[in-house]
Amino acid sequence: MFKALIEILRKSDLLQEAYTLSVGMLKLDREMYIAAYKSLRSSDTGEMKLNIYEQDAKINAAQRDIRRKVLAHLVASPSRDIVFGLVLTSIIIDIERIGDYTKNIVELAEKHPLKLHGGSFEEDFLEIEKYVSERFDRLIEAFEKSDVELATMVMRRHREITQKCDHILNTLLSVDMGDQSCPDRLALGLYTRYLKRIASHLTNIASGIVNPFDRIGFKE
Repeated sequence: MFKALIEILRKSDLLQEAYTLSVGMLKLDREMYIAAYKSLRSSDTGEMKLNIYEQDAKINAAQRDIRRKVLAHLVASPSRDIVFGLVLTSIIIDIERIGDYTKNIVELAEKHPLKLHGGSFEEDFLEIEKYVSERFDRLIEAFEKSDVELATMVMRRHREITQKCDHILNTLLSVDMGDQSCPDRLALGLYTRYLKRIASHLTNIASGIVNPFDRIGFKE
């Protein structure tokens, strides 16, 4: 269905512009995510070169612009392209929420300036961070190429990663781990939650490419 919708949008300047803006939003998200987790996990100062709040403001502005373009198109052509407009406006909500969670990671880094080590879960965190980064790359490519198969790949392993995040969080809450201070445990718990939510929103976006409209946000 998504490929058919893309063919529709190519006939509309407004929808094409809205689609291009959504891809740009996702690329900004990826840039913010990488800068945010490196600030938390690799820096002893919490500082970062990227202005995360400026980037987030760009994402919010793009979201509003996309809504205006979709609405303007549908007002001009009320009987056409309603499904694509609904799909796109649904997807950009998830893109905007990713920006919010990357801001949360940056704020966590500011409050926990020493680089955060995962302790006994360090390898798990490295795997999750790599996994999320790779999903950004694949999802952006899927968007740009209207590639349903690639978007389907993004949706896979989602349950595995969320279960890993849940295991980390449950352990931090219930098991006495002498190798971590209370502030570190709290920071790791929050970071785990943020990573899980970012991964979930990426899956939701991919589902907008793979699934019909009523199944966006659900399994393939």
